[in-house]
Amino acid sequence: MGAWAGRFVAEVDSALAVAAVPGDVEAMSAYMRGQFSFLGVRAAGQRVAIRTALAAAGRPIDENEVRTAIDALWARPEREYRHIGCDLAGRFASKASPDFVDDAASWITADPWWDTCDALARRCVGVVVRGHPALRSVMDRWLAGDNMWLTRSAIIHMGGWRDAIDRDWVFAACLARAGDTDFFIRKAIGWILRDLAWVDASAVVGFVDGPGAVLSNLSKREALKNVLKNVQRRHAE
Repeated sequence: MGAWAGRFVAEVDSALAVAAVPGDVEAMSAYMRGQFSFLGVRAAGQRVAIRTALAAAGRPIDENEVRTAIDALWARPEREYRHIGCDLAGRFASKASPDFVDDAASWITADPWWDTCDALARRCVGVVVRGHPALRSVMDRWLAGDNMWLTRSAIIHMGGWRDAIDRDWVFAACLARAGDTDFFIRKAIGWILRDLAWVDASAVVGFVDGPGAVLSNLSKREALKNVLKNVQRRHAE
């Protein structure tokens, strides 16, 4: 392990040990359906831990060091380390090379669940793809593949892009997976459409009422949730 990665991970170890509340472990594990181990450090404590570690180790400038640090965090059994790894990946994503998407895929698919998948998809993969448009072909491959978590990541990777969301790609992606019965895929379809609705509600409504009528009811409810709230608010006024 390189000098920066070693220092960063050691500082994370120390900060999490200080912040751990053993009494919180049971509730945190239950929230994740008992699938993962925890130290008992909630989100606020995790944010403090990464800030403390970055303050001590300094900002990374070398992609290999970042990759090495995240791999080391992923090797720890407790889930808090994964969350900090996601945070670090997101902080570095704007400077990353296209290869960083392949690294993200390995982290997304290791002991996968929505917590790491969604954070990496939106804050890391989406940022790298936006900076390197040729990677859209990788998103096409993830979308069409048989790994549910990579498919979910592809669907939501434009989340937060606001006006830069590619409407045609999103609509085509939603239709491509419209017949998928998996809860996480159906949710992802609804969420990216809801993201788009913040900037172009009429396009989303038109899609759901038209070609998107084949989507699951769950996807359509999620897509139109904020649109319906705004309509109800206007009527109330």
